[in-house]
This record gives sequence, C-alpha cells and structure tokens, in this order.
Amino acid sequence: MEKIELLNDKIKKNPRDPMNYYYLGKELMNLPLKNIESVDAIEKLFKKSIELGQGLWAPKIILGELLYKVGRFREAEPYFKESLKKIPSESVKEYLTRCISKKSPGGKPYENKRDSLYLFENNVREFIRILLESNYGEDWWRKGVPSKIRASCAARREEALDEEKSSDLLLFADFHNYKIIIESNKNLFSSYIDIKEWGKKLNEMEPIRNAIAHNRPLSVAPVRVKEYSLTFQKIIDKVKKSMNKH
Repeated sequence: MEKIELLNDKIKKNPRDPMNYYYLGKELMNLPLKNIESVDAIEKLFKKSIELGQGLWAPKIILGELLYKVGRFREAEPYFKESLKKIPSESVKEYLTRCISKKSPGGKPYENKRDSLYLFENNVREFIRILLESNYGEDWWRKGVPSKIRASCAARREEALDEEKSSDLLLFADFHNYKIIIESNKNLFSSYIDIKEWGKKLNEMEPIRNAIAHNRPLSVAPVRVKEYSLTFQKIIDKVKKSMNKH
C-alpha cells in the first residue's frame, strides 16, 4: 500500500506524466479485484496513461489483459491489435487470438485473413501440445520436440520482452518449427492428419505469418488462409473429442 500511496502522490505532483498512471494501475492489478468499481478505477488509470502517452504500448497491453480477464473480449481486442503494430510480442498475439476465438462461434473463420491465421496457428499449437502431452506427459517439450527447435524457441524468448521471459516456449515456434515437430512424431499425428499434405500447408503459411509480423498488407494472401483455418478447427475438435473419451 505504501507504493500505491507514493504513486498517488506522484500523480498529484505531476498529473501529465502518463507512466505514473500506468504504474499505479499495475500495482492495483496485483490486488484482488473484488468488485467492478475496482476494475473501473484501474481501467481509467490505463486509459489516462494512453491519453497522455499516445506512443506508449505497455498501457495498451495491460489494459487489454484487464479487459480480457473480466470477459470484455471485444473491448480488449483493439488494444492488443494496436500493440502488435508497435512490438512483435508473442504473448500479446496469444491474447489477441483468444479474443478472436471467443467471438468466433463454432470455430468459423473470419473474413479477415489476419484473424483467420491467428486462429489457425493457435489450433496448430494446441494440436501439437495435446498430442505430445498425451504421449509424453509433463516432459512433452523435451521428449517430443527436437533439440534444435527447443534451442531456437529459447533463443527467441530470450530476445523477447522482459514480461515474456517465462512464457510458454511453444509460443515462440513458427510454422516451419511446427512442421518439423509433427514430422518428428509421425506416429502420433498421422492418425489425425496427412503429414505430407499439412507439411506443405504449414510452409505456405510462414510467409503470410511474416507479413503479419512486419505489418505488411495481406491483399495478396491466398483465400486458403480461411480454408485451412476452418479445416484445422475440425481437426482439433476431433482431437479433443478423442481425448475426452480416454
């Protein structure tokens, strides 16, 4: 509480400093959110920080997380999208994907190719994780993922934001990595997909993923982004149904 009082004093002394509002909001987020009033108070602090510091990305990310945690997915989504224009954050992309999936009934892909690709990649990651965990248990990352891929993901995470240094390593894999993981565990994945066919499809998605990461236009992206997203949604649904029977 001492730190909260200190930050309140800083705001009184310098009400035009956006970072004081941001730091106070973060401190309050560490406390139990017992009622909507406390959420509203934190939301106002982050919005004030964004208002005063138009170029800041951190308040947008944390505000998005706050809105996501209280179930306001549509409101959270724009903050994550805006943040991704500034920083290539895997954890932000993960939050954005969750927001998109929450408003995508039945796994139906959106007309927006960008959203469809986010959903597709999220399903591919979930597909890999579920099957590797079911076969290798808690040690699935070490036993099911080739050492070169593990090292590559660890290196990418090391270069990520400080807040992401403890994030799931699979978030730092790319489509080429997914392809290798699947090919290295053919006996597990071949029951659900044609390994060769989906290997080609994953390769097709990598340049589109790179275009998104660098905010390049996707006007030339093939329609198959949406097609693949819908097809893989059916695959992951089949996997989950199969796992629930065991």
